Amino acid sequence: MAAEEMHWPVPMKAIGAQNLLTMPGGVAKAGYLHKKGGTQLQLLKWPLRFVIIHKRCVYYFKSSTSASPQGAFSLSGYNRVMRAAEETTSNNVFPFKIIHISKKHRTWFFSASSEEERKSWMALLRREIGHFHEKKDLPLDTSDSSSDTDSFYGAVERPVDISLSPYPTDNEDYEHDDEDDSYLEPDSPEPGRL
Repeated sequence: MAAEEMHWPVPMKAIGAQNLLTMPGGVAKAGYLHKKGGTQLQLLKWPLRFVIIHKRCVYYFKSSTSASPQGAFSLSGYNRVMRAAEETTSNNVFPFKIIHISKKHRTWFFSASSEEERKSWMALLRREIGHFHEKKDLPLDTSDSSSDTDSFYGAVERPVDISLSPYPTDNEDYEHDDEDDSYLEPDSPEPGRL
């Protein structure tokens, strides 16, 4: 393994929201979003979650004062952030999704409270994914007018050219079992497959 090779961070399982917000390394973004449930029984539920992006990991908590996350996942292998028009309802007007390069991994769905907030989250997620892969070609000006919406989303939704690490990354995603979300087994790549 080359010394200059970077590894994606793995989310911490036992950290409170307030502790994470004050950790060295800084929080890229934090705020409330609705998150789509992860199991068949929960798919129609979109509970409100306090979401924190820290060191290319996404954490979600029941509230900003929760002692531990409901779940977390690394952005490793995720290469697209897109609007999720198919998930638009009267309650989720501004949904977006984070898509993994492999179809075997979960697609994460979130919904913002406004178009401006959705653009902000999507641009930041794209930057976090691209930063690791040294893709710095995306302008992240989210203050553009609505007439620039198509060009903004065209740039943000384009897939980041990535390759999966040949090293296994077991147990990087997790979700706690509670009344809103059920536990999901973490995704793991096929052994021996890049």
